[in-house]
Amino acid sequence: MRLLTIGSGTRGSQIADVIAKRSVKVNGVKLFKCYAVSNEIEVLKSLKGIPEIDRFHIAVPQSRSDVGGIVNSIMEKPEIFEGCLLISSIDEDFSYFLGIEMAEKVKEAMEDPIIGLATLTIGGEVAEVRRRIKELRKKVDILILFQEQEGVEEKISNSMNLIALVGEVDMKKGKTGEVVVDTSDVFNALMKPGIAAVGCASVKLPHPIIRKLFMKKDYQIKGVRAQRMVDLLKEAHKNLSIGIDEESARSALFVFSGSPEEITMDGIFACISILESLSPEMEVRYGDYPCKKGELSVALLYAGVTRLKF
Repeated sequence: MRLLTIGSGTRGSQIADVIAKRSVKVNGVKLFKCYAVSNEIEVLKSLKGIPEIDRFHIAVPQSRSDVGGIVNSIMEKPEIFEGCLLISSIDEDFSYFLGIEMAEKVKEAMEDPIIGLATLTIGGEVAEVRRRIKELRKKVDILILFQEQEGVEEKISNSMNLIALVGEVDMKKGKTGEVVVDTSDVFNALMKPGIAAVGCASVKLPHPIIRKLFMKKDYQIKGVRAQRMVDLLKEAHKNLSIGIDEESARSALFVFSGSPEEITMDGIFACISILESLSPEMEVRYGDYPCKKGELSVALLYAGVTRLKF
């Protein structure tokens, strides 16, 4: 899933820059094409991952002509995207208002789904924070919230990288997962009334040689790999981007990424059972992206959430 990614304001630009630097590639192409728009020239100068030509300065967030000009400039480039990721901050006035204006202009320019990703600090004027969340949610098709905390940039990057891999096939490897999901599965899972939250987790795997020589008996025990998958899903649930009442979620999606030998249908079915036990009415979608690497990762998304915990 290739996403046009635009960071609004200081915080949005900083996060978009981290995504640009850490973006996953499939068939040699980055899945995130990132841009930054800010009223702080020094912030734009400090970015490392986004090329200078893709950084825009704007003085007033509600300047429709300036915002429209930036969106038109971006859309003029002959690139294909399956959606747009707009990054902003609920706390930062400029980023928030620019994010709303940007969402309106992008929606006029493209028919693909718009994913809003917003960070916020828990505390302060809760009523105002909730009001801003509702207003931003009206402007986008999906709104994923992340609580501001140490390491949130890496958490966002890891989560979005896993989500973006859904539906991708590396032509060199030519492998498909146990369960094939595509971009429409992600959007169908996320495009529900309410808010979305995401969690991710990963575990390093023993080297294949070590596993063959010293752990062969352990891997012959039925259910060992399935239990690892279940443990990872539970960890991802504990690491959600924002506090939610999961019983209020209308849908869930989980995606595993790692060596095909480590991802089993028994593990996937066990994960489904865990999520369905949280809420029998919850729609659960799932899949995996096989790749040879030294770790097993999972991204867990809840969507259609109507009750936040703050």
